[in-house]
Amino acid sequence: MTIEDLFREETISVRAYHICNQNNINTVKALKDFYIKHKSFEHLKNCGKKSNEELIQICQNYHFKVVDSLNNNHQETIFKNPLKDIITNLTRVQRDIINSFILVNTNSLTVRSKNAISRHLNGNLKVKNFAEKILLLENFSPKKLKNIGVKCIPEINIYITIIKDFLNEVSQSTNEKYLISLKNNFLIQRTFSITKIPNKVLESESIFLLTDFLLDQNALFDETQTIIVKKAFKIYQKQKELTLDKIADEVKLTRERVRQIRVMCLDELFEKLSFIKNFNDDLFQKYNIDTNSEQIEINQELVDNINITNLTYFSREFVTYILYVYLSEKFSLIGEIEDVLQPRYFNARNRHNWKNFYLIEKDIIKEIDFIALANDIDNRISDRIIETYSFNFKSYLSKFLINNNYDFLDSAFPIGEKIINEEFELYLDLDENLIFKRNTKKQAHEYPYEALEHLGKPSKVKEIFEKVLELYPNYDTDEAKIRVSMKRKNGFVPIGRKSVFGLKKWENEIENFRGGTIREITRDYLHTKQSPIHIQELADHISKFRPKTYSRSILDNLKADESGEFIFLKQSFVGLSTKINIYNLVKYKTLPTQLGKKIILLNKKGLSINEIVLFLKNTYELEQNESYNIIKNLKYFQ
Repeated sequence: MTIEDLFREETISVRAYHICNQNNINTVKALKDFYIKHKSFEHLKNCGKKSNEELIQICQNYHFKVVDSLNNNHQETIFKNPLKDIITNLTRVQRDIINSFILVNTNSLTVRSKNAISRHLNGNLKVKNFAEKILLLENFSPKKLKNIGVKCIPEINIYITIIKDFLNEVSQSTNEKYLISLKNNFLIQRTFSITKIPNKVLESESIFLLTDFLLDQNALFDETQTIIVKKAFKIYQKQKELTLDKIADEVKLTRERVRQIRVMCLDELFEKLSFIKNFNDDLFQKYNIDTNSEQIEINQELVDNINITNLTYFSREFVTYILYVYLSEKFSLIGEIEDVLQPRYFNARNRHNWKNFYLIEKDIIKEIDFIALANDIDNRISDRIIETYSFNFKSYLSKFLINNNYDFLDSAFPIGEKIINEEFELYLDLDENLIFKRNTKKQAHEYPYEALEHLGKPSKVKEIFEKVLELYPNYDTDEAKIRVSMKRKNGFVPIGRKSVFGLKKWENEIENFRGGTIREITRDYLHTKQSPIHIQELADHISKFRPKTYSRSILDNLKADESGEFIFLKQSFVGLSTKINIYNLVKYKTLPTQLGKKIILLNKKGLSINEIVLFLKNTYELEQNESYNIIKNLKYFQ
């Protein structure tokens, strides 16, 4: 390999290239031979300290065999790349730190460069594989990477140089604290170009301390954006909530521009904070946070512990969000970011507006739709609940299974319960039922309705009024108001005309109970008949519901009706005026007064029922069913 080849591959600087040409060193072998003989290049013309180090490094980067001319014994000597021994002798801590550094720097490359490196390394970014396929490979060149462009070569060369420098520096120390500090310093400087980083940030590996530092250094956003982020989001505890107008006045921008920046920063917040995932914060040891649990509960006690440990003042909302970013490989965040991190000036429609964040293990999120659960509960409590009702919570929770995997219900149960507690202030009863309580004001008619349910029988207004006061001593009402509220449309029925009321539903629940007046009972009964009926048959029907009534009082009651609803025929038959067109009134006019007695006489003479029916049909032109109806009521004439 010639020096010209190195120059074309950009593995030798222009100055070192000219030094070699001026001194007739045209090949790598000649360069190595010169180094073996003279142990240095410093006495070459125009070769300074940096050029000397560069040429020595080139020699060390290549394996080769030479004859030891100094000893004149023709002994074969093998020269090795010193990086191989360095990598072989790395401790576990050193390897972990270098592995982390390689991963971070690879992720910071442009997409094309990153894909080329990952493909070349087969996705294995461990230091051993990186060294074997890049650092220790004699003929490695960025140009040989698949799908790499000319513009990517300088970036990859810098990337390799940074990792090589870091590897050398890490290998020179076994002090774990120093190594962590060194890694963090490289990471922060490489990512944000911050030159002065406090030792407490570098050595602690605290994701909270680091976030606080990056915010204060305007590293995540520019200065104006950082001000808006700090004032528009719930970053700190007891933070004063400012409107967009007030923030706009402070940063000297329009309200609309501040709104746009706020939206942009919120969209980018996760990506910006993702840098903290490069740190190794021991959450369990420091704060007793169990990352192996199905849900991470962030209460105020934990937030206080984090803030005291790190001398920060973050809010519960922002602490949860930082943990979410750091643990996003395993946990999902439930709760709308706009709802929780921004001050709430108005509520979104058609969905639940979240008060808090919830960190839940991803395997559970794949099985239970907690968002749909919250939206359903929100819809229920937003609607008018006229009567309290409840669900068994586990059964209710099963409605939101995504894959009908009922095995996850036990895991989802405490998570769902926490959500309903904190978001809706709803709590399960002793039987694990979720109760949706009535949320409408009690209407006037509901008081006597409830009183009658307690009394359990038709009662006078006075009795109902007294029961209402017994149940609700502070309710301001009187008998007149109670009487007015007990309307039929509200489920009440009067019992006669003596201020006695019952409940309409009792007609289906209590045997021989019928509300309404005698006239109403008569009207309903006559509607079921195709011809007028005798007053005694009507009395028999009404006496089931009003035992103290009799035929004469019923007839007098009906005749006192001034509406003209009823018609009265001979022999005390009663019908409805609305059905007059279907009645055969002629036969009722020709019915002799003593018809009943004549039927009885025929019966006593031994005539059968059919013979009597035939007699009535032929003599009085009655229909067969009407004849039977008259005979059925023979007892009324006895």
